[in-house]
Amino acid sequence: MRPIERIDNFLNKVSWPELAIRWDLTNIIYEDFFNEDFDNAIKYWYENPDQRIGQVLINLGLIPDNLRIWNDEESDILIDQGIAPEDCLYWTSIFNKDNNLLETPITKLISELEPSHIKAVLKMCYNNLSEEYKKAFDNVLQKYYPGITYEIE
Repeated sequence: MRPIERIDNFLNKVSWPELAIRWDLTNIIYEDFFNEDFDNAIKYWYENPDQRIGQVLINLGLIPDNLRIWNDEESDILIDQGIAPEDCLYWTSIFNKDNNLLETPITKLISELEPSHIKAVLKMCYNNLSEEYKKAFDNVLQKYYPGITYEIE
Protein backbone atom coordinates (compact mmCIF):
# COMPACT_ATOMS: atom_id res chain seq x y z
CA MET A 1 0.00 0.00 0.00
CA ARG A 2 1.40 3.38 -0.95
CA PRO A 3 1.32 6.00 1.80
CA ILE A 4 -1.42 8.59 1.37
CA GLU A 5 1.00 11.17 2.82
CA ARG A 6 2.89 11.15 -0.48
CA ILE A 7 0.00 12.80 -2.35
CA ASP A 8 0.32 16.23 -0.69
CA ASN A 9 4.10 15.99 -0.79
CA PHE A 10 4.02 15.22 -4.52
CA LEU A 11 1.50 17.95 -5.33
CA ASN A 12 3.58 20.51 -3.40
CA LYS A 13 6.89 19.60 -5.04
CA VAL A 14 6.23 18.43 -8.60
CA SER A 15 7.04 20.56 -11.62
CA TRP A 16 4.11 19.89 -13.94
CA PRO A 17 5.88 21.30 -17.03
CA GLU A 18 8.82 18.93 -16.40
CA LEU A 19 6.39 16.06 -15.88
CA ALA A 20 4.68 16.84 -19.20
CA ILE A 21 8.07 16.57 -20.92
CA ARG A 22 8.89 13.34 -19.05
CA TRP A 23 5.61 11.80 -20.18
CA ASP A 24 5.81 13.30 -23.69
CA LEU A 25 2.58 15.22 -23.14
CA THR A 26 3.80 18.58 -24.35
CA ASN A 27 0.91 18.67 -26.83
CA ILE A 28 -1.49 19.14 -23.91
CA ILE A 29 -2.03 22.84 -23.29
CA TYR A 30 -0.66 23.38 -19.80
CA GLU A 31 -3.14 26.09 -18.76
CA ASP A 32 -6.10 24.02 -19.97
CA PHE A 33 -5.01 21.01 -17.94
CA PHE A 34 -5.63 22.54 -14.52
CA ASN A 35 -9.40 22.76 -14.48
CA GLU A 36 -12.33 21.18 -12.70
CA ASP A 37 -11.46 17.77 -14.16
CA PHE A 38 -8.00 17.99 -12.63
CA ASP A 39 -9.47 19.02 -9.27
CA ASN A 40 -11.78 16.01 -9.46
CA ALA A 41 -8.81 13.81 -10.30
CA ILE A 42 -7.04 14.93 -7.12
CA LYS A 43 -10.17 14.17 -5.07
CA TYR A 44 -10.31 10.75 -6.75
CA TRP A 45 -6.62 10.20 -5.90
CA TYR A 46 -7.26 10.82 -2.19
CA GLU A 47 -10.05 8.26 -2.37
CA ASN A 48 -7.73 5.79 -4.17
CA PRO A 49 -4.32 6.51 -2.67
CA ASP A 50 -2.72 3.27 -3.79
CA GLN A 51 -2.87 4.47 -7.41
CA ARG A 52 -0.01 6.42 -8.91
CA ILE A 53 -0.69 9.89 -10.33
CA GLY A 54 -0.32 8.57 -13.87
CA GLN A 55 -2.90 5.87 -13.20
CA VAL A 56 -5.32 8.44 -11.82
CA LEU A 57 -4.98 10.75 -14.83
CA ILE A 58 -5.24 7.85 -17.30
CA ASN A 59 -8.20 6.24 -15.50
CA LEU A 60 -10.11 9.51 -15.63
CA GLY A 61 -9.30 10.07 -19.31
CA LEU A 62 -7.26 13.22 -18.72
CA ILE A 63 -4.17 11.86 -20.49
CA PRO A 64 -3.68 9.05 -23.01
CA ASP A 65 -3.02 5.52 -21.77
CA ASN A 66 0.67 4.67 -21.63
CA LEU A 67 2.35 1.82 -19.73
CA ARG A 68 5.40 3.94 -18.84
CA ILE A 69 3.19 6.66 -17.34
CA TRP A 70 1.00 4.05 -15.63
CA ASN A 71 4.02 2.63 -13.76
CA ASP A 72 5.86 5.87 -12.97
CA GLU A 73 6.24 6.27 -9.19
CA GLU A 74 5.87 9.73 -7.67
CA SER A 75 9.15 9.38 -5.77
CA ASP A 76 11.01 8.60 -9.03
CA ILE A 77 9.45 11.64 -10.68
CA LEU A 78 10.46 13.94 -7.83
CA ILE A 79 13.98 12.52 -7.52
CA ASP A 80 14.48 12.96 -11.26
CA GLN A 81 13.29 16.56 -10.86
CA GLY A 82 16.04 17.18 -8.32
CA ILE A 83 14.21 16.60 -5.04
CA ALA A 84 16.40 14.84 -2.46
CA PRO A 85 15.32 11.21 -1.94
CA GLU A 86 14.84 11.76 1.79
CA ASP A 87 12.23 14.41 0.95
CA CYS A 88 10.07 12.10 -1.17
CA LEU A 89 10.64 8.56 0.15
CA TYR A 90 8.63 7.31 3.11
CA TRP A 91 9.29 4.82 5.86
CA THR A 92 6.50 3.08 7.75
CA SER A 93 7.32 1.89 11.25
CA ILE A 94 5.39 -0.95 12.79
CA PHE A 95 7.56 -1.22 15.93
CA ASN A 96 8.46 1.37 18.56
CA LYS A 97 12.02 2.06 19.74
CA ASP A 98 11.75 -0.84 22.23
CA ASN A 99 10.82 -3.19 19.37
CA ASN A 100 7.21 -3.53 20.54
CA LEU A 101 4.49 -3.71 17.91
CA LEU A 102 2.71 -0.39 17.44
CA GLU A 103 -1.07 -0.32 17.58
CA THR A 104 -1.08 1.86 14.47
CA PRO A 105 1.81 2.03 11.98
CA ILE A 106 3.50 5.43 11.61
CA THR A 107 4.54 6.69 8.19
CA LYS A 108 7.02 9.56 7.82
CA LEU A 109 9.30 11.04 5.23
CA ILE A 110 12.82 9.73 5.72
CA SER A 111 13.93 13.33 6.36
CA GLU A 112 11.62 13.37 9.41
CA LEU A 113 13.15 10.29 11.07
CA GLU A 114 15.47 10.57 14.05
CA PRO A 115 19.09 9.49 13.49
CA SER A 116 18.71 6.71 16.07
CA HIS A 117 15.75 5.34 14.11
CA ILE A 118 17.71 5.46 10.87
CA LYS A 119 20.66 3.65 12.45
CA ALA A 120 18.30 0.93 13.71
CA VAL A 121 16.75 0.56 10.26
CA LEU A 122 20.17 0.31 8.64
CA LYS A 123 21.29 -2.28 11.17
CA MET A 124 18.20 -4.45 10.58
CA CYS A 125 17.49 -3.91 6.88
CA TYR A 126 20.58 -2.62 5.09
CA ASN A 127 20.98 -5.53 2.67
CA ASN A 128 17.31 -5.35 1.65
CA LEU A 129 17.20 -1.60 0.96
CA SER A 130 17.25 -0.12 -2.52
CA GLU A 131 20.10 2.24 -3.39
CA GLU A 132 17.66 5.19 -3.28
CA TYR A 133 16.70 4.36 0.31
CA LYS A 134 20.35 3.84 1.33
CA LYS A 135 21.18 7.25 -0.16
CA ALA A 136 18.20 8.90 1.58
CA PHE A 137 19.15 7.45 4.97
CA ASP A 138 22.80 8.42 4.47
CA ASN A 139 21.83 11.99 3.48
CA VAL A 140 19.92 12.43 6.73
CA LEU A 141 22.71 10.96 8.85
CA GLN A 142 25.23 13.24 7.14
CA LYS A 143 23.18 16.29 8.21
CA TYR A 144 23.46 15.23 11.87
CA TYR A 145 26.94 13.71 11.75
CA PRO A 146 28.96 15.06 8.80
CA GLY A 147 31.45 12.50 7.55
CA ILE A 148 29.90 9.62 9.50
CA THR A 149 30.42 6.11 8.27
CA TYR A 150 28.39 3.37 9.85
CA GLU A 151 29.11 -0.28 10.34
CA ILE A 152 26.43 -2.73 9.27
CA GLU A 153 26.58 -6.04 11.08
